[in-house]
Amino acid sequence: MGKTKGKRVSYKAKYLETEAELTEAQREVSILKQRLKDLEKELELTDREAREYLGYLGRLKGELKSYRERTQREKEILKESAAEDLIKELLPILDDFELAIGSAKKSKNFSGFVEGVKMIFNQMRDLLKKQGLKPIKAKGEEFDPHLHEAVGTADLKRYPDNLIIEEMRRGYILNDKVLRPAVVKVNKRSSETPEK
Repeated sequence: MGKTKGKRVSYKAKYLETEAELTEAQREVSILKQRLKDLEKELELTDREAREYLGYLGRLKGELKSYRERTQREKEILKESAAEDLIKELLPILDDFELAIGSAKKSKNFSGFVEGVKMIFNQMRDLLKKQGLKPIKAKGEEFDPHLHEAVGTADLKRYPDNLIIEEMRRGYILNDKVLRPAVVKVNKRSSETPEK
């Protein structure tokens, strides 16, 4: 009997131990439930924030599309207006051409016709200069591939290499941008050509 007493389990201690474990488990469950509620609130806030950002992004996208469309319309209007202004300035020159042609038909005065055409040419050149057009210097200049287009070469000993010896078509710069390169002939001496 003494042996069974030593091995005897105290149900009260076991009960208290189990009750303590249960209380600890309930406390942990309560903590986990609170943490779950906190996470759900955080998720809800994050979802709301994400929806707000998506809405904001959608509005920005719409505004950008409207801005692009408005800019394109303004660009077209500006282009039309610029063309209209230039054409208005070209009309008097067109009128002068008509007068020169009519006068040449009546009088058959070729030198007068040439003088009239020269005057019209000067009007046109001045108008284009006023718009920012400048001719590119070519003959006697050193070849520059940004300004000139070489379509021929010559082997002339009296000129140095890369010197433009002939301008075949004038080039132009419009507001510091090459509108059309000058078409030129460039001197390229062969190795046999003696230097002066």
